[in-house]
Amino acid sequence: MLNKNTLKFLYQDLDELIAQYRTNKIDRFSFVSEVERIKQANEVILNGNEDFAELVENALLEKQYESLKQRTKTALENIKAPSSALKVLILSGAGISAESGVRTFRDSDGLWEEYDVMEVCSVKGFERNPQLVADFYDARRRDLESKQPNLAHNMVARLKRNYPKQIDVPTQNVDDLFERAGCPNVVHLHGTLTDLRCEECKSVFEIGYKSQIDVICPRCQSSNIRHNVVMFGEEAPMYQKLQQSINECDLFVVIGTSGNVINVAGYAQWFEYSLLNNLDPDDKLDPYFKVVYHEKATQAAEKIEVYIETFLSN
Repeated sequence: MLNKNTLKFLYQDLDELIAQYRTNKIDRFSFVSEVERIKQANEVILNGNEDFAELVENALLEKQYESLKQRTKTALENIKAPSSALKVLILSGAGISAESGVRTFRDSDGLWEEYDVMEVCSVKGFERNPQLVADFYDARRRDLESKQPNLAHNMVARLKRNYPKQIDVPTQNVDDLFERAGCPNVVHLHGTLTDLRCEECKSVFEIGYKSQIDVICPRCQSSNIRHNVVMFGEEAPMYQKLQQSINECDLFVVIGTSGNVINVAGYAQWFEYSLLNNLDPDDKLDPYFKVVYHEKATQAAEKIEVYIETFLSN
């Protein structure tokens, strides 16, 4: 499914180009060049939308302009039509769990000071020293056991329970604090710390907060197991779920992320409605969001909840 906001802008761009060309404001070469630019820059979208792809080809061939103009107008009206059920995407990062005491790499007293991230969180590091990586994640699980969900976790969980079909909750975090807050259907984009993965049969099974030492796969009895966290250099299959949510949702909410891993600033430009909550100002992120709260997630939680509920009620 295409992002309705992105598609709207593409239709508007094409419509404007046609108008300029037909009124001789741009020449044939400029017109074709710009239409080709739209076509190349949005290849994925064109492949997924036959109607828009046909409009582009007709524009290039200078065919059926009046029909094309009317179809573009109709498409824009359909896209602008309000949905019967608005949807909200709440994407979170390390900042939301940092307030619960979960250590991050980027904090001043964080994991950077103890570990080289590429030695414990990358495919090459794992290949060089799998025991170091296993010890690292064992320590993360031990540390997580004593941590508790905070007000921001509880707020997101409450929204998800109250609006189960209208709220999507993908998170970059591998902890289980959303689940412990009672949040159903959390999408862990980078895996789950409290699970292990079997390298033989590929099954994923829960280990909780225990060490992986001497653990065997309950399905195939193999001892060839590893952490269930996506490493640098690996594909993150749950990103497909994130893309689906981005395509379907009307409000983009981001809590506690620098945007260094997922380009939230780029995604925010696709949305008419967006909200960012980070502790500190960031001129690489802030300008792309309509609403910005610079404070702890626990302090902003009530305002975020009110904003989302007000949005869904409209």
